[in-house]
Formats: sequence, C-alpha cells, structure tokens
Amino acid sequence: MSFLTHFAAVTAVMLLYYFVPGILFYYEFYIRHRCRWQPLKIQQKHPGKAQLRREIKSSLGAVFIFSLAAWLMYEASIRGYSQVYFDIHEHSLVYFGFSFILNVFANDTLFYWAHRFMHLKWVFPYVHLTHHKSVSPTPFDALAFHPLEAIIHSFTYILLIFIIPIHPIMFGIFHAYNLLANVAGHGGFELMPQNVRSHWFFKWQNTATNHDTHHKKFNCNYGNYFVIWDSFMKTKDKGQQKKDKVKDYTTSHSLVQDVYLK
Repeated sequence: MSFLTHFAAVTAVMLLYYFVPGILFYYEFYIRHRCRWQPLKIQQKHPGKAQLRREIKSSLGAVFIFSLAAWLMYEASIRGYSQVYFDIHEHSLVYFGFSFILNVFANDTLFYWAHRFMHLKWVFPYVHLTHHKSVSPTPFDALAFHPLEAIIHSFTYILLIFIIPIHPIMFGIFHAYNLLANVAGHGGFELMPQNVRSHWFFKWQNTATNHDTHHKKFNCNYGNYFVIWDSFMKTKDKGQQKKDKVKDYTTSHSLVQDVYLK
C-alpha cells in the first residue's frame, strides 16, 4: 500500500472519529431535544453558525496532523520500534486491561503539563488561542486546534507507544475513550448528577463543568480526565468568583486581552 493510499485511509478514519460523535452529540443536545436538555446547559448562550464553522475548520486542519501522527505510529509499530505488541498473549490478560489505565493516567499527566505550557503568556497567543476562541464550547471544539497545538498533542500520543506496551485493540479503546471524554467535556452540558460529582470516588473525575469553567476563566482546571494534577498544583477552580484574582468572563474574550495578549 502506497503512502498516499494509506494516509488517505487513515485520514478517512480520523474524519469519522471526529464527525460521528460530534454530530450525534450536537444533534441530540442542540437540535432534536434542545428544550429537554436546556436545564443541564452550563452556559445558557448557544453557539452561532460562525462559531461552528470556525471550530470545524480548525478541527479539519488538526485531523490532517493527527492522521500523519497515526501513520507515523503505525509505521513505528509494524517495524518494531515501539512498545506496541500484536500477540495478545505476549502479556497477560490482566495487563491487557491494566494498559488502558496506564495510558489514561500517563496521558492525563502529559496533557496537564503540555496544557500548562500552552497557557504561558508567550506561548498562548500563537498556539492555544484558537481553541479558546470558543468561550462556550461545542462538541466540535474537541479537536479545534491551531496546527502547533495539534503537533504538541500528537507528540504526547506518540510518546505513549514508546514507553507503555499496549495492544492495538486496547490502543483503539483508549483513543475512543479519549475522544468521547473530550466531546462530552466540550459539549456544554453537565450530564453527571451533583450527587455523583461530589462522591469521594468520582470527585477526582473531570467534568464538563470543570472544563467549561476553564474555557470561561482560562487560568484553572487544566486537567484532561481527572482533577488530580489540578488539585496537587492548586490550579483547580474553587468556584469563589469574588476571591479570584481575575474576573469570570463568561461571554467575552476580554480575559485573553487582559491576561495573555498584553
């Protein structure tokens, strides 16, 4: 199979990977049953067509970069350069399941620190601003990245296959979980009941509200799947707006000007 044929196939899969869950989520929550789900909307403002076009346009560029990264990971794996193993019996079935947990926690750590890096004042305007143009994000914002940000995220995924042994099946399950978590996190609706969010076990899980707050306030809640690093590094939003050092900008991009672009 030639490079162009292989790359085209990978890109087609990546487009499905992005559009299918995004369209299904958007159709259910923003169109078909909009009134039913409205009480769970985190920010009452709904996105306009211009925002959707911007998010999808940015995502298409990111999909191209992620497709190239996926091709590189495939080539590294079939040539034996990575830790990906194809014989499921090479490691125990217990490890087969445990490798999912390893990847989730490793990716959460890499994402947190890469995210903090992209929020540095001298980095943010050139790398991460594209993603933050959506103060009230939609499912299509899950991959709405500037090309440089897409490269950074791609590197974190590539790094994983060189440090953690994983079977292709579990690799696919992990990335499906990753996308669904990001679609839900950017969906704009809090689907996790309050009594579940406050439970001692689930309170460490990141929520749509947490990430939505990150899009509103920019300076907190940097985690991906969990709030462990945010809690440890004291970057978790406490919900005390009056005591925050910056204002809670919910409907404008003023914070970008005030904090990052001066």
